[in-house]
Amino acid sequence: MATKAPPFAGLSMVSLRPTYSNRFQPLKSSFVSYGVGALNAPQLRIAHSNRLRCNCQGGGAFGAQMNLFSRFARIVKSYANAILSSFEDPEKIIEQAVLDMNNDLIKMRQATAQVWASQRQLNNKYETAHKASEDWYRRAELALTKGNEDLAREALKRRKGYAENASALKAQLDQQKIVVDNLVSNTRLLESKIQEAKSKKDVFRARAQSAKTLTRVSELVGDIDTSSALHAFNKMEDKVLAMESEADAYSQLITDDLEDSVARALFC
Repeated sequence: MATKAPPFAGLSMVSLRPTYSNRFQPLKSSFVSYGVGALNAPQLRIAHSNRLRCNCQGGGAFGAQMNLFSRFARIVKSYANAILSSFEDPEKIIEQAVLDMNNDLIKMRQATAQVWASQRQLNNKYETAHKASEDWYRRAELALTKGNEDLAREALKRRKGYAENASALKAQLDQQKIVVDNLVSNTRLLESKIQEAKSKKDVFRARAQSAKTLTRVSELVGDIDTSSALHAFNKMEDKVLAMESEADAYSQLITDDLEDSVARALFC
């Protein structure tokens, strides 16, 4: 059965509106090539260009924020690395310092004990020499009381030797006493420093742990690849815009076809 031609086929009014098949061909090619801007619809081209302009502006702001975030992450990471470099594992340093001080304390106590032992020996020698000097002095006195001057002189000579020996030992004993006092004072000072270090060890350990945590967080932040996520976000937005343009185009085509059908029905 032959198709009846519309009565106004020769009028210019009909030529102003292309047929459905003529319009659909460029639209179809536009969808296949994803060239949404190539649609023969000025409204669609304007809307699409406006959306793309907004997309570029929004993407630029988002990219600037991400660049700022990456820069901040690098600054934090460098600061944390500087802290750790200055500390050089402070937890181990403080433990080693306490260990070294304990070793020094042991050595100082051993030295003090040795000096004390030597001091006791000197003191015993001094007391022995001093006692002998006193004894020979009494013997000299006793000899004089008995009228034996020769024996008294001999006793005084013996007394002089012991007295000189006691005087020399007394000088050594005084010097050694100064050494012992210094050792005792330094030992007590070292003991107080060790106690102070032990009390601060927990604080140093907490500070070191905090610095390590800050470094790990900075490394995690620095390893985040924001460029790939941003690219996927932009690609998804472009695809959504293309789908919206397709929907608008189909809606426009359906409206135009309906108008053509009404025109044909009215003028047939």
